[in-house]
Amino acid sequence: HYYDVLGFAGTARALSSSELEAELDSAFSVMSALNSPFVQYKICSTFDSSPTVGSYGAVLDRAATHFGERDVPVLAATPDFGRYTCFGNHFACFADRIERLDRHPSMSGHPKTPMREADLRMHLAGQTDKKFVNVTLPMIRNRATMEECVLKSFRDGAGVVFDGVENTDLAAVADLLWARASERPIFALAAQGLAQQLGAVWARLGLLPATKPVNTEIPGVENLLVLSGSCALQTGRQIAAAEAAGWTMVHLDVSKIAAYEQATAAAIEAAHKALEGLQRGRPAVIYTARGDSGRVVDSDVPAERLGAVYCDIARSLRGSVSLPRIVFSGGDSSSYAVRTIGAEALEISVFDAVQNCHVCRLDAPGDGEIDGLEVMLKGGQVGADDFFMRALTGTSRSVAA
Repeated sequence: HYYDVLGFAGTARALSSSELEAELDSAFSVMSALNSPFVQYKICSTFDSSPTVGSYGAVLDRAATHFGERDVPVLAATPDFGRYTCFGNHFACFADRIERLDRHPSMSGHPKTPMREADLRMHLAGQTDKKFVNVTLPMIRNRATMEECVLKSFRDGAGVVFDGVENTDLAAVADLLWARASERPIFALAAQGLAQQLGAVWARLGLLPATKPVNTEIPGVENLLVLSGSCALQTGRQIAAAEAAGWTMVHLDVSKIAAYEQATAAAIEAAHKALEGLQRGRPAVIYTARGDSGRVVDSDVPAERLGAVYCDIARSLRGSVSLPRIVFSGGDSSSYAVRTIGAEALEISVFDAVQNCHVCRLDAPGDGEIDGLEVMLKGGQVGADDFFMRALTGTSRSVAA
C-alpha cells in the first residue's frame, strides 16, 4: 500500500529520558528508512515537557541520530484548540479565559511537567543546547520578512519558534515549511495545528484526493463509563457536572494500586461499584482525582499501572453490562489503557471538531469483549464542563469538515 502519511502513537511525553530513547528508537528506525523529507514529532499543544520527563531535548538528540541534521521548526499554536503563541510566549485557554502558560491554573502546576516559563525559547533552553529564534507575528504576516528570518536561522544551525494566533498564521508557516522541505529535510516539533494546515497545503497543491464528507454528529448512547486518570482542573469540573447530573461516582484510591498484587483487588472493587449504577442505567465515572494533582503525585503510581488497571476495568464491565462507549480521560493513562486493551487499531467514526475529542471504534477481530467498542480519548484540559454529558447524549450540531 501507498500512504500519504504515516504516524506512530506513543507514550513518550510521560517518559524519562532513558525510557524515552527506547520508545522513540522503535518508531524513528522505521521512519528513517522511509527517507521522508518532512517528519513531525507531535507535541502537546500545551508544550508538556521538562528536562527529566518527555524532554524535547532528548527527542532532538534521538532524531539527529536517526535522521541526521535537519531544520527544526517549532509550532505549538493551535487556534482551533485554544492554543496561541505571541512573541514567543505561549497561551492556553482555561474555561472562558486565555492564560499565559506559566500562569495557567492547570499547566503551571502540572504534576509531571509544571510549566514555569511561557517563553518557549527559554523553556527549550532548559532541555537542549540548540539555539532557537522566534519568528514573530509581524514577520509571519510578511512573507518576504518571514522567509528571510527563517532561512537565515536554519543556515546558522538554529531552530525556529513560530508565533501563531490565527489559522492564517499557521497556514503561512505550513506553506513556507513545505516549500523548504524540498530543499532540506525538516524535523518539526509541532502540535496538531501544523498537521491541519499541511493537509490544507497538500489539498491546494493537488497532492491529496478530494475531501470526503465526514461524520461530525455524535449519536447518543444509553449508557456510558468514564475512566479518569486526569488530575486537571478542567476534568475536575467535568466530573462535578456529571455528579450534579446524578451519575454514579467511584473514587479509585491510587495508593491501593501502588503494589501490583493489590491492583487486581482494587480494580474489582471499583468495577463492582460502577456496575451497580450502570445496571440501573446510571452512567458511571471512576476517577483518581478531581483537580487535585497532589493526590496522584504523592502516591507515585506510574501512569502505566493506572492504564493497565483501567484496561482491566473496561474489559470487565464491557462483558457484564451493555456498554457501547467508554471515555478514557487523562493523556497518559488513556494512552496506556488503549495500548494494553488488546485492539489492533482505532477507527475514527465521528470527527468532533467542536471539542476536539473524536469518537473511535476499537478494531479487535476475534475479541468479542472489546471489538466494536466506541472509545473517546480525552486529554485533561479538553472539553467544556458538560463534556461527559455530551459524550452520553450526543450532539445535533453540524460541523464543517
